[in-house]
Amino acid sequence: MNATTVDAPPQTSYRARVYCFAHAGGSAGEFREWTGLADEVEIIGVERPGRGARFAEPASRDLRALAGELADSLPLDLPFGLFGHSFGALLAFEIAHALRARGRRTPDWLWVSAFPSPDIARREPEVRHLPDADLLWTLHRRHDGIPAEVLESPELIEIVSTYMRADYAAMETYRFQDRRPLACALQVLCGADEHDLHDRLGGWEKHSAGAFSTRLLPGGHFYLRRPDNRRRIVQAMRDAAMTIDPTPGVE
Repeated sequence: MNATTVDAPPQTSYRARVYCFAHAGGSAGEFREWTGLADEVEIIGVERPGRGARFAEPASRDLRALAGELADSLPLDLPFGLFGHSFGALLAFEIAHALRARGRRTPDWLWVSAFPSPDIARREPEVRHLPDADLLWTLHRRHDGIPAEVLESPELIEIVSTYMRADYAAMETYRFQDRRPLACALQVLCGADEHDLHDRLGGWEKHSAGAFSTRLLPGGHFYLRRPDNRRRIVQAMRDAAMTIDPTPGVE
């Protein structure tokens, strides 16, 4: 799996490409097992600064600046979609707007997962100022996604909390800007068990002039880690790719 933002990807026979953005604290490796689930679609997990192959770089605390950096670096030689989970959903949304603002090719599809419409005020208490261990334990209780080996290791707590805090700082200081809707199709995904989010998903519809849909899949906040759900998501991406117009879309 390609887990970076390269300037010139190798020639491929893929029909389309999907750039994927992980949750707060997550890395491109989150999407490693998505590769190969659909031969027609290239799945690329995009690494953010401060983790994975970009661990030596400072993690960004400014979501729009990060979106702009990534928008400038994505190769756009194929029809493409953006997929973002949780924090990654907000990031993907801002990348789509950044691409349009730069006059670059714009996405054919946007998939946003487990995140409320960006114009809705967050209900969750802010966490970016908490001490390292408290930060991780609070987020673990909220989403149940931090491995026990991290929570039990002072060394790992220090490392993980650094980029987790940066992501939450970026998210908690984000302020929505009202802009004309994106032209791409937009699908909202969420775990069927994440009930506190369900009433905040429909608001995404106003942010796209294209086709809009919502889909609940079995599980909670990290429903996409279930193999059956991964297959469903990538199959939907493959189905979307088979209907594309190969002409570059620029809004």
